[in-house]
Amino acid sequence: MTPRNIVLVYPKLGISGAMVNHLPLSILYAGVDAIKAGYDLRLEDVRLAPDGWQENLSRLIDDETLLLGISVMTGAPIRNALAISRWARKRYPQLAIVWGGPHATFNPEELFLESTIDYVISGYGSEPLAQLAKHLDNRPDALALDEIAGLSFRSGTHIISQPAKNRFEMIDFRDIPYHLIKQNLDFYGQLDSDERIFSLYSAMGCPYKCAFCSSPAQYRNIRRKYELYSPNDIVDHIEYVQQTYGATYIYFIDDDSFVRLSHVEEIIDEIQRRRVPVKLGFRGARINEIKKMSDEFLHKLAEAGTDIMHIGAESGSQRMLDLMRKDCTVEDIVEINLKMARHPEIKTAYNWIVALPGETMEDLIATQNLMLRLVRDNPAAILFPPNKFRPLPNTELYEIALTMGYTRPQNIEQWIELENSVESACGEELVWCSKQQLKAMDMMQVCSYFIDGKIGKVDTGKTLKYRLAALLAWLYTPFAVFRMRTNFSSFLFEKHLVRLASRFFN
Repeated sequence: MTPRNIVLVYPKLGISGAMVNHLPLSILYAGVDAIKAGYDLRLEDVRLAPDGWQENLSRLIDDETLLLGISVMTGAPIRNALAISRWARKRYPQLAIVWGGPHATFNPEELFLESTIDYVISGYGSEPLAQLAKHLDNRPDALALDEIAGLSFRSGTHIISQPAKNRFEMIDFRDIPYHLIKQNLDFYGQLDSDERIFSLYSAMGCPYKCAFCSSPAQYRNIRRKYELYSPNDIVDHIEYVQQTYGATYIYFIDDDSFVRLSHVEEIIDEIQRRRVPVKLGFRGARINEIKKMSDEFLHKLAEAGTDIMHIGAESGSQRMLDLMRKDCTVEDIVEINLKMARHPEIKTAYNWIVALPGETMEDLIATQNLMLRLVRDNPAAILFPPNKFRPLPNTELYEIALTMGYTRPQNIEQWIELENSVESACGEELVWCSKQQLKAMDMMQVCSYFIDGKIGKVDTGKTLKYRLAALLAWLYTPFAVFRMRTNFSSFLFEKHLVRLASRFFN
């Protein structure tokens, strides 16, 4: 007998998709319990074939398909998720359509304004998705809909929502269905790099309370805000993907990897003891944590193959750092950057946020000056384009934004415009920002792609396409530096060129 199946979709992203395609972990993880329950899991990553998803889904969906699930982040991904939902409802009117992911977690009931969405899963998705599949399959062990944690659904004219479970989803790596994306592994990675990158977790959660971040809201009801995987399990995972799938690079996507430095050191020691031939990258690091790192610790990271650390600098304004609860000073950022400059094998990649409630032009100029100084002091520094502040429900700054006149999106399409990249058309909803500030933010987003020589630092590709990108970036860099140094944001024709380039390289 053919098993019933579920189809999970990872939609197209915004401009970030032009820089890197990480593994679609959200749908890999979400399907774990469904596989254990005996269902056939089928995956479609739209990023790999942006113009061919209808044809691909037509092949995946059949008479045995129980549901179509879509993992959705706020911003640009909503546009593609809506297109998929509306297409599927028209072509398969009886098929259950389910949204999950970050946007669904914080806006579950609002999503039902879209008639094509039947169910919404908030929080971690593996267990509730499996339970929903059992319910739709009329399995004798199925729970009633109102007994499934994290599930929202229509009941007549009402929306019924069950809270998610107050615990982390600690998935055993042996259960992750990597085999379902084995044929596409060469398409995942960064720019035109030859590295085979696998993203994984060394820890779940975050103990900090950054005022802009969704993590404190998501973990509010979880008693222990931070839980670690054991070093042995982590290195077992690394060794498994290296030996089975040829992984050459491990990218830790924790909210924060360095809460306990000794934990990271134990992971590195175990990797080196087993002589697993991989490089390392870390997404989550705070300024206050790097202050605690000794040169010996950083040397050990570099010796273990670490070539990048993503660090939340966020702002060059002390007033804004305090507003965000970053627990550091501008001087701390300068100091740790000089420390990192002593370890040039590790690229130091800084994240930024602009358009915060109450931010002034002087605050923005302070951030521009700090960005330029970090690159000047540390040739290995990388500056990510500043994210425009996106008021996320249940965060501290969201409440402040409401008091300053912010109006949250009134329909699902308006959430698309809350993309925080250079592709964004947003600005009018950030009522505390002047037109001059919005122009300066656009300029900062564009110029940050170039003032640090980013393409030359992260791209090892040799194709004509990326050689051309490197040449154009090199030619534009002096003008980008001039714009940032003088805050010259007029006649920003480059914004449109960057948008076009993102589509060309996507």
